[in-house]
Amino acid sequence: MNRSHIWMIHGPTASGKTRMAIEWAKERDCEILSCDARQIYKELNIGVARPSLEELKEVHHIGIGSHTIHKPATAVSFAAWAKEYIESSLKKNGEIVIVGGSGLYAKSILFKSDSLPAENIDLRKKLEIQWKLDPNILIKELIKLDPIYAENCDLKNSRRVIRALEIISISGKKYSSQRTQRKLEPNFKASIHQYAIWPEMNALESRISSRTQSMFDSGLVKEVKSLAPYKDLRALQTVGYKEFYSNPEASRIDLIKSITLHTRQYAKRQITWLKQQTDLKKILPESNAKTEIENSKY
Repeated sequence: MNRSHIWMIHGPTASGKTRMAIEWAKERDCEILSCDARQIYKELNIGVARPSLEELKEVHHIGIGSHTIHKPATAVSFAAWAKEYIESSLKKNGEIVIVGGSGLYAKSILFKSDSLPAENIDLRKKLEIQWKLDPNILIKELIKLDPIYAENCDLKNSRRVIRALEIISISGKKYSSQRTQRKLEPNFKASIHQYAIWPEMNALESRISSRTQSMFDSGLVKEVKSLAPYKDLRALQTVGYKEFYSNPEASRIDLIKSITLHTRQYAKRQITWLKQQTDLKKILPESNAKTEIENSKY
């Protein structure tokens, strides 16, 4: 019996992951699972650069608009949700393409997670409120309580800082001491092949700028206004939405500049995470799925 294959495509935002994944899936005649931490929400569309209706028709996608902002997912809960879909897809097609810029989501899907305390919703809400008031208080607290984890953590990422403090508070132990250093154990009996689209930074920044402008032309302002009643929900505390809600009097030009800047910063953080991964094959944005597969031994 031939072994199943999971093709994981990583990459920073606006690097061309969606197009690459579609071409890859068409070549392999299989489905796509998206593990983007914001595209999973059915209420979010333009601001999260969800694949177009035409793109979604090309290949069957799983995980696009599958959840609601009123019941926010975590990397662990999404991985648990996705497991049966992945197993079903592998059984049916023998392969699946997984694509996303959320490294933590991808890791939770592909590999067994560390045994950590379950989330405390009430505590997390309190920490999220504090983050909105002054994130530096929580950042300093994490540095004080767990300097080892803080040294390698993206301290601008609210979810990571809050989750670490939550675990420390619940367990009474440093988060860094509870993260296992063992070799990652796959969640599936399949060969996992991980690729990362590696764009040249100037080209990526140009793509981000063009995409931001396109979002406004496609109706981003209307979408943001329709979601205003839910602006305090966790899912709306993200680039493309928070800029509007934090500065409602800002002009279109200023909003475009702000979103473009924050998107670039986010992309750089994604690239930093990718650089820390040792099991990825780098591919150029202009590479195509057929060429990469033909060059693979699988």
